[in-house]
Amino acid sequence: MNPFAMAAANVHSMWRRFIGLTVLLAVAAAVCVTALGISDRADSAARDRVQEGTANRSVTVDRLMERTDSKPLSTETVRTLSGMPNVTSVEPRAQVSFGYKDQQVPGVLLYATTPRPSLLPPLLKTVRTQLFPLHPGEIVLPKRAQGSDLTPLLGHSITVTTTRSTSAGQGTGVPVSVRVVGLFDPAWQLDGPDAAYADEATVVRWAAAKAGVTESEFTTSVGYDRITVLARTAHDVPGLLSDIQSAGYAATSLQQEMSALPGVLSLIHTAGQVLLVVLGLVALVGALVVTGALSRQRAREIGILKALGFGNRAVLTMFVAETGIIGATGAALGALLGLAGAAAAAAGLRGSSELAPYLPDGIPLPDPGVLAGILLLTLAVTVIGAWVPARRAAQLSPSDAIKEW
Repeated sequence: MNPFAMAAANVHSMWRRFIGLTVLLAVAAAVCVTALGISDRADSAARDRVQEGTANRSVTVDRLMERTDSKPLSTETVRTLSGMPNVTSVEPRAQVSFGYKDQQVPGVLLYATTPRPSLLPPLLKTVRTQLFPLHPGEIVLPKRAQGSDLTPLLGHSITVTTTRSTSAGQGTGVPVSVRVVGLFDPAWQLDGPDAAYADEATVVRWAAAKAGVTESEFTTSVGYDRITVLARTAHDVPGLLSDIQSAGYAATSLQQEMSALPGVLSLIHTAGQVLLVVLGLVALVGALVVTGALSRQRAREIGILKALGFGNRAVLTMFVAETGIIGATGAALGALLGLAGAAAAAAGLRGSSELAPYLPDGIPLPDPGVLAGILLLTLAVTVIGAWVPARRAAQLSPSDAIKEW
């Protein structure tokens, strides 16, 4: 009889004997699939959202007001920075103060700011779905500012007061009509406290009037307050930072303050790989122990097979094939249990606002290659674990096998 056919028949008839090994393999594979599914998706999301996110790819160029030798951040600067290698976008920022008060709002002082496309404020309410880029004369206010609720202003045209320079150190208030088209979370203060967002042309016009220059003079001589330069990848940031500083500009990067981040992300990835190795060793030891016990229990069967003319190779093939069938079954069950575990774990973790952004909407599966590797490794360690006891059993002579029984 064919050893493979006998192996399949043995597994079918003696399935109760193989339950322990099957369960061990299934649990090991399931835990591995679940853990790697979550960690792999979290690792990928962390790299996309953090390491390759806007903050970690950005270089900030500041205008040093207290230094007379500092270069103005002019439109020429924007062109220069845009032409540097590995730059994907250049986002100039200008700010200028304005005031508003009415019967409900006793008075607030806000700062009109040019929005950065790469880092827009978190909107709470808007007059239209696609708010940015803003149209001329539109403004986005914080929901609350300096103790005043600005929610009633949404959708209305209001008159704010800007400043126009009249002489050195002197200015006069100028009423300007703007339309409030959105409200954002006031906790968002990455552009400074009490920031409001208006289109660039409006902000430059107000800033030029306050400085007592024309809009053209403002963008060429006074310049923007800050420029954010986005690199193509996080890896390009150090070189880009060096190029900008070499050109004579004061530049810093958030990546310098987060130097430990790549190591932390690598640690997460390594932890997943270590888990895979540990579970592989568990499956290997389990296969050795369980297969060795089964071989000893079946000594009489081995003796009968050897007496009927089955050679060492045929007996060895049969035992290894049996274990291979069990390994494949355990791996398949483990994959199914792992998918269910990953879905359940992801559903539970999505309840945390801190963890939810790092999990996909569906089941967080490992990459197809990783999943296939887990299943093949489960099968491989099972067969390898069975090889030594199966080889020892196959080498028994018929008389020794029957004696052991």
